[in-house]
Amino acid sequence: MNMSKIQNIIIFAALALIVSSCGGRFSHPDTSKCAIKTDIDPFYKEVFSKTDASTDEKACRLENKYGEYFKAYCSGELRIGIPGDSDFVSNFNQFISYDENSEVIATCDSVYNEKITKQHAAIDDALSCMRFYFSDAKIPQNIYAHFSGFNSRFFVDSTYISFGIEHYLGSNCRYYPMLEIPAYARRNKNAENLKFDIVKALIYSNYPDLSEKDDVLSAMIYQGKVLYATAACLPNEPINKILGFTDDEMKWLKQAEKQMWGYLAEQKLLYSTNPLDRNKLVNETPFTVFFGDKSPGRAALYCAYNIICSYMDNHSDATIRSLFDKSDAQKLLIDARYIP
Repeated sequence: MNMSKIQNIIIFAALALIVSSCGGRFSHPDTSKCAIKTDIDPFYKEVFSKTDASTDEKACRLENKYGEYFKAYCSGELRIGIPGDSDFVSNFNQFISYDENSEVIATCDSVYNEKITKQHAAIDDALSCMRFYFSDAKIPQNIYAHFSGFNSRFFVDSTYISFGIEHYLGSNCRYYPMLEIPAYARRNKNAENLKFDIVKALIYSNYPDLSEKDDVLSAMIYQGKVLYATAACLPNEPINKILGFTDDEMKWLKQAEKQMWGYLAEQKLLYSTNPLDRNKLVNETPFTVFFGDKSPGRAALYCAYNIICSYMDNHSDATIRSLFDKSDAQKLLIDARYIP
């Protein structure tokens, strides 16, 4: 079937329930024996605090307090070297003195104080669930909020996880259009998404993709595992929020799932090793080009998530942790007995 016709086939039911075929499948586990309490440190506030101390004195104080984390932040996120380098103080001073940063930091403060702090309990609960399902995972209890000028969203170590506060200022934040961040990439840049992103970041860090092949199917299956595990760690959250789709996009996907899967199979896209094909199907884009301009970006991940659901339904002895030990995506697909 020509997938360009999908948008002409899909009929939206105005009163349709906005759920996926796997919605509401998780119950909250008993985490009384594995509860995690994190500390969220607004590190960025200390970096940009106004004091009488010199830049050199501030850097020394931050290094003494934060140790290796501060060095990782400076070298990895800011790319200005580490304390002790000949040009470090000058580079650090240039960053914290940059005029355009001050207004953004004021917005970050407002979001942190009013919204991020309200997510703390939900984050702890999600990480406690993660500990329940992943007993061998390294789940740091130190969470830092950093600012790196709209660079990377996360960096993770065995002892901490750090998120860029500037990536959670709200989808309508005026800085995002100024940075030419497209609308489809802005919509999940809100504080409510932080708990999802923290869980995903820790899953990626603890359980990297070990797929035997570098094809579209393997990328889909790995991402399906990550989404399934994230949903299990956040059992009370709507599945569309975890998958990253709007209500209307979930309607479209539910109606189009069979046609999408048929197209991927017929066109042999599942076994394509072309990075462009993989990116078009699983990475963030305005729409999934193979499925027409009415489709959401990353539409193939809806199928991927449901494949994992089907696998788990057909293997009652399987654990969420064991999914990440399975490196043969083709075998998992066959064993899943997935029928869209």
